[in-house]
Amino acid sequence: MSFTVANAKENTLSKAVKSNKYCIDDYEIDLKNQNDSHAILANHAIKTKAKQILDVGCGVGYIGRTIKKHQPCTVDGIDIDKTALKIANKYYDNTFLLQLGDKTDKAYLSFLKDPKVYDCIICGDIIEHLSDPGYIISILAKKLAPNGKILISIPNIAHIDVIANLLDGRFNYGETGILDNTHLRFWTESSFYDFIKNINEHYKTTLSPKLIGQTIISQNSFDTQDFYEICGEEIFIFQNLFELTNQKNPTIPHPRKKSNFVNLSTAIAARKKIATLEAELAEKDKIIHDMEASLSWKITEPLRKSNAFFHSHKK
Repeated sequence: MSFTVANAKENTLSKAVKSNKYCIDDYEIDLKNQNDSHAILANHAIKTKAKQILDVGCGVGYIGRTIKKHQPCTVDGIDIDKTALKIANKYYDNTFLLQLGDKTDKAYLSFLKDPKVYDCIICGDIIEHLSDPGYIISILAKKLAPNGKILISIPNIAHIDVIANLLDGRFNYGETGILDNTHLRFWTESSFYDFIKNINEHYKTTLSPKLIGQTIISQNSFDTQDFYEICGEEIFIFQNLFELTNQKNPTIPHPRKKSNFVNLSTAIAARKKIATLEAELAEKDKIIHDMEASLSWKITEPLRKSNAFFHSHKK
């Protein structure tokens, strides 16, 4: 299965797809790679010196396994895949097969009643797969110990691959990437802050979000140099990573309002103006060329030369 940044060559939504999104291999997270969401999440958990960690959507346990190698801690994992949990069980202290938010799932109801709390809850590329991610985050917020943190990574719908293809009328789901055909929700950095604000208002939570990292994937299938020069590297942001904390008086960041659309419009207008000036200049060059090639211009050449000689010596 090849990796796609966003748009697939053709829309695969509702096609038969692979039943899972993980591989069972010896993959090791490189903590030095700050362009890897797994590494960013693991590093942040290690940095906070969390002792009780919950990995939501843990898969085969790459993140928890890495954290446990670098600090003493208890790591629990939640997933809906039995095969993945069998692998994670080798590294995690406890694993739970349950569907978050499913009130008919006895395992989920038992999880809700369990008084255990966590210093760090990790949601690595999970909430975009949920039909009601706001509710799930509100539930996880109640599972936080004092000063605990929820770490979240999500794909960025404002990546240039999405934008450029939309201009060509394409929004093609694929097996992987931002438009993974199992993704139900989409965010940008700014819209995620609004999302947390809405959760606080609706569920009476007190969450404060903070951006803790971003991953970058450039797009080489078409020329993006002009976009890069105008908008900067942010058009290549593949994932945004956030930390959520419970605070008595939560604060929601308000990023500087982007002016990329205005900048692009200005650049397009400037190019049109330049094209117009170049056309006018070309027309004037043609007039001069035609004039210099004319018989009258050639006949009067001696007169022009003598006139120029007279003026130069007059000075």
